Amino acid sequence: MRRFFLVVFIAAMLWCGAIWFGRSVLATTGIDAAGQCIGDANRDGAVTVDEVYGAINNALDDCSLMPITLQFSGNVGEQTFTCGSIYHGVGTTGADIVPSDFRFYVHNVRLIRDDGVEVSVLLDQDGIWQYQNVALLDFEDKTQPCNNCTKQMNATVRGKIAPGTYNGVRFTLGVPFRLNHADQSVAPPPLNLTGLFWSWQDGYKFIRIDTAFDNLRVHVGSTGCYYVRPNVIGGCAHPNRGEIYLPAFNPANDTIVADLAVLLSDSDINSNQPDTPPGCMADPNDSDCDPIMRNLGVDFANGLPAAGPQKFFRVVSPTPVP
Repeated sequence: MRRFFLVVFIAAMLWCGAIWFGRSVLATTGIDAAGQCIGDANRDGAVTVDEVYGAINNALDDCSLMPITLQFSGNVGEQTFTCGSIYHGVGTTGADIVPSDFRFYVHNVRLIRDDGVEVSVLLDQDGIWQYQNVALLDFEDKTQPCNNCTKQMNATVRGKIAPGTYNGVRFTLGVPFRLNHADQSVAPPPLNLTGLFWSWQDGYKFIRIDTAFDNLRVHVGSTGCYYVRPNVIGGCAHPNRGEIYLPAFNPANDTIVADLAVLLSDSDINSNQPDTPPGCMADPNDSDCDPIMRNLGVDFANGLPAAGPQKFFRVVSPTPVP
């Protein structure tokens, strides 16, 4: 009870102005050194009472966090993706493909406790793969035919989280709006890659999949956007960010598989809507995007999270030892 009144008292002081913590001062502007709202745990641009209460509790408890690593894998069916490999039986016609790129962004990663509460993962700021609450997963290594990519690869999301027992995971596929339309030319890694940026949309490709013979592209990002810099405001007619929920996920042992074969399972990749790029470039008038978007967890009609389940991501647990 004493802690409750202490938290309420400190929260009231925070809302009324600045407060000293040791040698640091929270300015009355409410913006931290990274340009984010102070206390905004989920980085949505607003600070709720729950976030303030949680932040103060963390401070009083010395914010005890444990390291966490989420393992991802880029697959084509049951096979691990490698540059230059031929994969058979893809899509509704059982076609062959030779993928030449396989990368995507995720953000707002949360683990789910046994009691159903979602707890945000505080990402490590490694200066390469993770920035603020965004991480890039990269499964190509620039060997032929992955010519437009990078040698470095990344199959993990790393950070810290409150101790607890977790049995599920949620995250958003893509880059949040406030970062999606910032100035890419001065953006830090992993938002500085020109190959993952649409100059014609002035935003990021949330997922990029290409093939060696350019008979298929999956480049999905927000479309129909309005924004004003430097304080990015506005919105997008089609945000195209999938909300991913994977129950029965044990972060200590399980792997999150992103499966290209499943993504294309409802598509005939040997045909294409006339006068459109091969595959899906997130054009709201390209019907080839419909099954791909649906499998990414996006409603093609409006670009919002789909009502039905996504198929692209699944959980794989290690095989039990007999």
